[in-house]
Formats: sequence, C-alpha cells, structure tokens
Amino acid sequence: MNELLLRRLGAVLCSLMLALALPGGSAWAAKKKAAPPPPRIVAFELEPPEKVAAGNELFFRVEGTPGARATVRVGGVSRTLVLQEVDDGVYEGAYVLRPRDRTGPHSAATATLRRNGRSSSSTLARLSVAPPAVAAAPIQPAPATRPALVLNRFVAVPVDKLEPGTELKFVAQGTPNAKATFSIENVATGIPMRETAPGRYEGTYTLRRLDRVVGGVPVVATLEGHGQVIRSNLTRNQMLVDARPPTIRNHHPRDGETVLATGPVSVSGTFDDRGGLGVDPKSVKISVGGRDVTPQASITREFFTYRGELAPGRYVADVTARDAAGNPVHSAWTFHVEQQPTAAIGLPLAITSHTPNATVPAGSRVTVRGKTAPLATIDAEVVGVASVVGRIGTAERLVSERITADADGDFRFDIPAQMPVPGMRYEINVKASGNNESKDTRLVLFQQG
Repeated sequence: MNELLLRRLGAVLCSLMLALALPGGSAWAAKKKAAPPPPRIVAFELEPPEKVAAGNELFFRVEGTPGARATVRVGGVSRTLVLQEVDDGVYEGAYVLRPRDRTGPHSAATATLRRNGRSSSSTLARLSVAPPAVAAAPIQPAPATRPALVLNRFVAVPVDKLEPGTELKFVAQGTPNAKATFSIENVATGIPMRETAPGRYEGTYTLRRLDRVVGGVPVVATLEGHGQVIRSNLTRNQMLVDARPPTIRNHHPRDGETVLATGPVSVSGTFDDRGGLGVDPKSVKISVGGRDVTPQASITREFFTYRGELAPGRYVADVTARDAAGNPVHSAWTFHVEQQPTAAIGLPLAITSHTPNATVPAGSRVTVRGKTAPLATIDAEVVGVASVVGRIGTAERLVSERITADADGDFRFDIPAQMPVPGMRYEINVKASGNNESKDTRLVLFQQG
C-alpha cells in the first residue's frame, strides 16, 4: 500500500517538474496560440487632387485586413478621417479641405488599421503628385527610364435603372497616349475606351437582354503603355445606379436672416447632385410662408428662384425635389422680413450687378459691382464649383482680394475668364467692414450652357 502511494506521488512530481521546465508552462502555450496577428495594409492610395487648397476633396483608399477600423491623419488637419469598409478589406473615405486647415502639397498622410487591439500604419510622403509626363522629354532619354503609368480616376455616369437597352458610360483619367479598356465581370471584357482629350478616356456599353448586371457588379479599367499595365476598380461610391439623394445649398435669404422689404424679396437656392443624374425640375415644389409659389418660380436643374412682395413678418421656405433617379430631398429654413426704416441702420451692403442665380457668359471675365458705406473695406472671395453629371465635383478659389469702396460707397471686382464647364457655378462671398461694424452677403452665379 505504501509502495503504491509512493509511485503515484512520484508521477505527480514528474509531471510538475516537466511543466516547470517548459517556458511558462501550458499558460505560455495558450497565450501564444491566442495572440492575434496585427492587421496588414496592402495598399494606401490617394486620388490626386487638382490643387491642395480649401474646397478641394482628398479621396483615400486603403486595402488590407478586413473587419478593421481604418483611419487617416493628414498633416495640417486637426480631425481624424474615419474610412468606411465598402468591400471586404477595402476602406474608402473623403475629406474636403477647409480654410483653417494648414495643409499643403508636401503634407503627409498616414493610414492606420486597428483590429483586436493591434495596429499597423502606412504613410504617403505628400498629398500631390507630379502630373503625367506630357511636356518636353529629354532629347535622348536613357533606355532604362520609362515614365510611370498612372491611372488617377475611373468613374461611371450613373443611370436611373439597369435594364436592356441602357447605355453605361465610363470615364478614366491617366497617362496620355496609352491603350485603355474596361471589363464588366461576367458580361464583357476588353471593351475599348477612346481618348477624347489628353489622358481622358471614355467608353460605353449597352446592356443586352441576357446580361446580368447589378449596381455593385465589379467593373475594372485597364491602361497599357510603356511596357506597363495598370488597373483600377470602379469604387463602391461610384456605383452604376444613382442611389444618392441631391442636396439643396446656398439658401437665400440664409436661415435666420432678416431682410428689408425695399421691394420684391428673392428666395432661392442651388441643387447639388454630385455624381448623380441631376434634379428633375418638374419634381420641385416650393412654398414660402405656407403658400405654394412653385408656378411663379424660375426652376432649372441647377437652381430655383422666387421673387415676390412679402409683408413684414416671419417666413418659412420649404422646398422638396427629386433627382432623375427618384431620390428625394427636402429642405426648410426660416427668415424674417422687416419694413425699411426711415433712416439706414447699420452698415449697408448689397451686390447691385447681378441677382441670385443669374447666368453669366462662359469664357469671359465677369465684373461684380456693389454698394456699401463710403471708404469701407471689402473682402471678396469667389469659389468656382464644377458639378458635372457622373463625376465628382471640383472646387477652386478664383478670387481672394481686399479692396476699398470709393467715396460714394461703390465697389467692384472681376472674376477671371474661365473655361466653359457644364454646371459651373461661382459662389461669391463679400464682407464689408467699417466704423467698427461688419456685414457679409453671398451670391451664386451660373455659367451659361
């Protein structure tokens, strides 16, 4: 009996000594097995902006481990951009630069993936890249050097529905004088794209009865040249079907603003259906102070304007509309109308040369005139916004200057001539300062055509 107990005790002691001899014992092995690998970033891309300036959009794309939290930090920007996972392991997000951002072409951007308490990062050294080599090249370039093939953008012109007979249109931008094609998964491959301008390629495909195409079907552009091949997928935020509602911007009067009843009051706004099919003018409904004023308003795909006599009081402007794909939008805001006082109170400011949403000639200089207090300081800023159907809109500061009104309070400034761009609008901000007072006003003009 004692011998049996001694044998069992010896076996227990041997097992204990063996466990102690291992590094950390069984707990160490379990911990090692449970430790998850860090997330992995396969690619970090930035869609090169036309200009790193306020109003322009930075579009980021990260590919890596799925199911992670993806963020981007940009030098000179205080906030952190959180990307959305649009596909397994594919994260996308955009940020519109603001005037207070201290960001330039040489600012860096860092992407970070976090998952299960672990993270990994990737950094882009600068926000802008040199444009494709289209200028003069060396007379005798070295045989080993080849210009890098670039495919900056691949987008689709959205349609309202996918059915036989619908024409799908695609646009790619990249290195000029290359061979461009696109393919639609399980439908068609190697469809040629025509170079309509240096570095701009366009292609179309008409859906057939037996084609099985849905909004998120993979579409890939291919660019070949200089012995290289590069591809780009149609991103999820550029799906074939227009599913995003438009927005109503540039309210006039602004929300909460008080206007003086010196004549007809203008109530207006602009429609912005970025990348979509545009607003259907027949769907627009406008009410001011509870009264339907749609029949008396001027309505286009880009804006609406109503002008009428309004008695002093509080008004609610209410606007509804749908784009060509049926996506709805609704906007309501309030403003006040007051009777013109016998004596002017406060700093006067008005733009006298144009009414809201007026059209101006394309390709010509535009002169803006206004009235304020004598010798007041005027800060004028004009941003040009192109909103082309099927493409991401671009914004560029065209005017930023300080001038002084003359002895009669008159002032003027010029918007330089711009190339004709469909849907181009000028967003004008004017601020007057004088006698320890300031006042600002806003106006939107549209290019003809």
